[in-house]
Amino acid sequence: MTASNKIRIATPDTADAVKLACSEVSSAVGLAVHAEYQEIEGTCLILELRVGEQGVAPSSPRRMALAVDSAATGVEVLSSWSEPVTTSPTPRYSHDVLGVRFDTMPPLAQRALSDNLPTARWDRDDTSWHLAVPSACAAQPIVALSHRRGYTRRFTSLEAAAIRGGLAS
Repeated sequence: MTASNKIRIATPDTADAVKLACSEVSSAVGLAVHAEYQEIEGTCLILELRVGEQGVAPSSPRRMALAVDSAATGVEVLSSWSEPVTTSPTPRYSHDVLGVRFDTMPPLAQRALSDNLPTARWDRDDTSWHLAVPSACAAQPIVALSHRRGYTRRFTSLEAAAIRGGLAS
């Protein structure tokens, strides 16, 4: 079975933070880096990145994390792991889907669309996580929204992929 190396990092949430963090991690490990999921918590951006090509795990996640930790000064390594490459997750349908042409987009949905990345944000006011997953329907941008109560029940990139799969169906 093939595997993918993943790394979870934190960086300040600034303009072009995703591009800058991916570039810094890529330079540190000498491999392509692809952002799969992001969380916004205050002024901090947490990114889940796939390192290397899909289905190829070139080195140990621990060594990869050490390389990033020592060479990439603009990011903080939170965790690293290798996970089996799975087939597409079972599509999950969202009942709250907004179309760019037809609906007012909340800031989280706009952020997910502009970064083209599933994006979660913690909302202290209602003590819940909000997730926006961008996709397209008949070439028109759409965003599925979901929320989850409580701090410890965060969304995962696999859940975001399942929602995206439901939107694509």
